[in-house]
Amino acid sequence: MKKILYVFGGPDIHPTEAAGKVLAEMLAADGRFSLEMTDDFDVFARLSNDTYAAVVVFTTRCVDALTPEREKGLLGFVRNGGGFVGVHSAIGSFRASRPYLEMLNGEFLSHPELTDVPVTITNHEHYMTKRVPDFTVPDEVFHLQNFDPAKCTVLAQTTWQGKAIPLAYAREYGLGRVAYLALGHDLRTWKHPKFLKLLLRGIAWSAGAELPARTIRCGVLGYGPAFNMGKGHAGWINAIPGLQTIAMCDTNPERVEAARQELPDLQGYFTSIDEMLAMPELDLVVNILPHNLHAPMTLKALDAGKHVVLEKPFCITVEEANSMIDTARARGLMLSLFHNRRWDGDYQTIRDLIDRGLIGEPFHIECQQGGYHAPGFWWRSDKTISGGVMYDWGAHFLDWILNMVPSRVTQVMGDFQKRVWHAVSNEDHGQVYIRFANGATAEYLTSSIAALSGPKWRIMGTQGAIELAHGSNEIQLVSYTSGVRLDSTVKVTLPGYGDTQYYRNVADHLLLGEELAVKPEQARRVIGVIDAGQRSSVQGESVAPAPGCE
Repeated sequence: MKKILYVFGGPDIHPTEAAGKVLAEMLAADGRFSLEMTDDFDVFARLSNDTYAAVVVFTTRCVDALTPEREKGLLGFVRNGGGFVGVHSAIGSFRASRPYLEMLNGEFLSHPELTDVPVTITNHEHYMTKRVPDFTVPDEVFHLQNFDPAKCTVLAQTTWQGKAIPLAYAREYGLGRVAYLALGHDLRTWKHPKFLKLLLRGIAWSAGAELPARTIRCGVLGYGPAFNMGKGHAGWINAIPGLQTIAMCDTNPERVEAARQELPDLQGYFTSIDEMLAMPELDLVVNILPHNLHAPMTLKALDAGKHVVLEKPFCITVEEANSMIDTARARGLMLSLFHNRRWDGDYQTIRDLIDRGLIGEPFHIECQQGGYHAPGFWWRSDKTISGGVMYDWGAHFLDWILNMVPSRVTQVMGDFQKRVWHAVSNEDHGQVYIRFANGATAEYLTSSIAALSGPKWRIMGTQGAIELAHGSNEIQLVSYTSGVRLDSTVKVTLPGYGDTQYYRNVADHLLLGEELAVKPEQARRVIGVIDAGQRSSVQGESVAPAPGCE
């Protein structure tokens, strides 16, 4: 594990120490680097390439703090092959040292007031910006002087009064590498996922990482006509640089022929999973089969040495989840669930409102969906195949809830009823009530005998509440954080579905070693809540989730 040094300090104009704690959490989750933090600038004088792979500097002013000894140590470290990442006001620090500013290829000149900064990625082929989309973040636009674009690779920029302003760039310095990010004024930026990705990439690149030349080659398992999911996954994969669909498999020859027409450039079309898994060039399998086949076919793919992406739900039982997780871990393979709905616009907007503290601390969450309608005669309404009424949309709703409450589950109360639609074996009505260790509660209801339905979301907090009706793009927000009641309507403008975000992360994880967004242990918690709810309904009392599902 490579060691990174984070140096902070200066006036409290910027949260340099608090930002270091955010960085420490990110690197711990990433797992490739360890971090040491210090505000002792003497560390520059004794920097060793044998100890640190890179130095991250987020300091403010400290004009004369880079003494000759410190300057010699820092610049020598980088020239001899070390990495340097300067963040925001690092380019306005140590201004008495011309060699330091020359290494950074610029010097702070001025900045306007804090504003929403649109960040445009200008180079999509560099390690730091591969698969990183444009984004907007509240920050200061740093105007630089003595900046020479010919001496670096500009990676991101914004426009200010008709002029392009560099926001991220990278360059070689001796045997070492230097990256600079102009963003980072306050913790809003430091909590922005795209900024953190650029920072992580800057650290990895400056520490010697290179873009791999290989492509992750994928096979789609299951090409049924329902929702065109086989074609959908193949297209979503092919839209991501670094991923490619090369094969498909379906036991129905008619579906294989459909794939030949819709995906004419694949290398293999199969009716046997064993034949597809025998392809030596195949790296990853996307399992889109009915729910009862998720675990057995995933285990077969893992045993063949293939990474696996599963359509939701993860599986039917906790035992199946444990078996898949244990096998993937033992073989060093990626196992993930297509929880693409984490990027739905309404969910993302609600999370943002909560993160801004507009309703205080959430203590109760309600969500539901359903209606009064007879289920269709297909495998999704057959409990032996689907698992039951809770395994379809419930997989998404429960994942949303579990990610919204930062606490372990202690109790689940379930209610599953069969009253009207006896021609199919799925339950007509399912409901789970969840209690968390922090005292928060949540309930989710899905029903095909609900003649009247409540809102999609109702979230109560200690200083307000949120409500969203089904089919609406307007969130109703009540907030008492200002000391008086404020009622407002927040429009959902973010796009939904999340196929691009999900597969972009899969590529970043497999090709660059970055943290997996949807971990199998998270998917197992969803199955654990459903399992506990079903057990509770039979027993008539609340139960604890299975071990590992808390």
